[in-house]
Amino acid sequence: MSTRFHIAVVLILALALLLPSCKEHVADDPVPGQQPRTYLWLFPDGDVSTGVSRKHLRWWGESPDGLVRGYLFSYTIVTGSVTTLPQPDTLRYTWVTKNDSTLLFPLDTLFRRFAVVVRAVDDGFGGLPEHAIVRMNPAPYWDKNDNGVYDSADENLTSLSAATDPVGAVQTFPIRNTPPAIGLLPNPSDPNAAQRLPDTTFTVVAIGFKGSDPDGDNTLSSYRIALNDTGATTGQWLTVGLRDTILTLVVPRSRSDAAGATVSADVYSGSFLGRRLVGQLTNLRLDDQNVMYIEARDVAGEYSPVLKMPSGTDRWYVRRPRAKILLVNDYTNFDAATARTTYLSSLAAVPGGQYAQVDVLDIGLGLTATDKESGRYGRLVPQFVDPALIQTFMLYDNILWYTDQLPSLGVAQLSVFPYLQNGGRVIFSTMFLNTTDPRGALKDFAPIDSVSSVDLSPTRPVPPPAVAGDSRIPANYVVYADSTNPASIYPQLAFNASPSIHSVFMRPIYRRSDARYLYHLQADTRSPQRYVGAPNIAVIDGQNTIIFVGVPLHVLNNTTLGDPQGLSGFLAKALSQFSPNQRVNRFIF
Repeated sequence: MSTRFHIAVVLILALALLLPSCKEHVADDPVPGQQPRTYLWLFPDGDVSTGVSRKHLRWWGESPDGLVRGYLFSYTIVTGSVTTLPQPDTLRYTWVTKNDSTLLFPLDTLFRRFAVVVRAVDDGFGGLPEHAIVRMNPAPYWDKNDNGVYDSADENLTSLSAATDPVGAVQTFPIRNTPPAIGLLPNPSDPNAAQRLPDTTFTVVAIGFKGSDPDGDNTLSSYRIALNDTGATTGQWLTVGLRDTILTLVVPRSRSDAAGATVSADVYSGSFLGRRLVGQLTNLRLDDQNVMYIEARDVAGEYSPVLKMPSGTDRWYVRRPRAKILLVNDYTNFDAATARTTYLSSLAAVPGGQYAQVDVLDIGLGLTATDKESGRYGRLVPQFVDPALIQTFMLYDNILWYTDQLPSLGVAQLSVFPYLQNGGRVIFSTMFLNTTDPRGALKDFAPIDSVSSVDLSPTRPVPPPAVAGDSRIPANYVVYADSTNPASIYPQLAFNASPSIHSVFMRPIYRRSDARYLYHLQADTRSPQRYVGAPNIAVIDGQNTIIFVGVPLHVLNNTTLGDPQGLSGFLAKALSQFSPNQRVNRFIF
């Protein structure tokens, strides 16, 4: 058995003792000058038959001299059944003093035979550091640099041969490869919930998975993924590397706009900023349901059972993106239907008709106020917000995100800023039940320094005195445009004529140093006043890429006291005034 058969792998010498181990065994009637004998036992007890690559072995020695100092342990690949030491003995031994070990035999084929050799050493030899490498040919030596050649770095072991069992315990183990397994990574948004795909997406989806192998995870070699049909040939599969355990499928607009019923998707690995293109998958169905298949492969060429997503009764429907703007609906209040209709009709009324078609993403779908307050994601939010939601945004030139008093700040924090940095443009309309923002999400994407922290809860003292904010704004109150930049004055807005009181959480916002104010609310004419001054409620950043509005825009659709076009007038101005140099950087696709 030549050392060329040796596979450089980590031999698991965990040596986790299930039975008491001994470094020295003392005979009852010592007989000087005789070499020890060695015994090898498979645990649990049984016949040596074809088995898995993980074996628990126990060995022991008996010395007529009375003492066993330690053991020389080795294993190697063989072609047949071996019961004796090789001649000459070219094995690579490891010095151990324990007497059991769990071995993980390295497999790169479906079947191999391994010979295990253990030789007891008595106290005629002084011992070595644990796991020292020993070779017996041409004469015993400590191979300190483990290069298989006796040289100046090594140490001659003159007393070892006489102290060592000349026969040893030799056993051949036939090993059958065990197929790998594959499962989903934990849900990054909620470790207590299973990872799942949104039931509806645009032409972007992300999935996280991880393979394992009873023969050791180091025997995994790759993964492969397919869409809708695993096929009779390998052409349907895309093979990716072991580090590619978070994959995002992306179809660029240039491809989906011109596609028929099916289209090819680019496949990226990793997060949005660290993304790597690893290939392409065919057969993604547009405006239809889809299924994803993933398998792990080991070095022996066996595949895991297929991981199918979605599974069970879940579904995954892929919508073809059609519009230039994406309306992100994060609004779950009682007037949600009215809000949605107002935004859609106002966008459709923008002159030129370029926003008559609007794609909608309902990120608040399925959430209650309690869910939103606890930071849970809606059913249509991809659990890997980064990269899936960012890549979804990148399909559009503009995003109009409207939310209630409990905005999904965690989702916005992960997605809005990367989108802006890559050429996106955003109108963000929200209000604030409170100003609790422990993660600093707002400052990550909004052009504001802070928001008024005044108490607007129902239990706050009744005015007077007036405070910096209010939760009850009268109908027809006017929202005046800032006039500090005469070349870019926005149209006047006003609260709708109905209902008589708008239940909103209006708080003054304070701009970031590079931003400028767009709107302020009229002074409170009620007696007694409920809020002070003329609070600023909207800002735009210095690069003209994001407008942040601190009240719901859909309640500012008054065509009598506001612009004759109502909210549509504001949207037309805002979308036309975004920086002309700001373009979505789609070269990443």
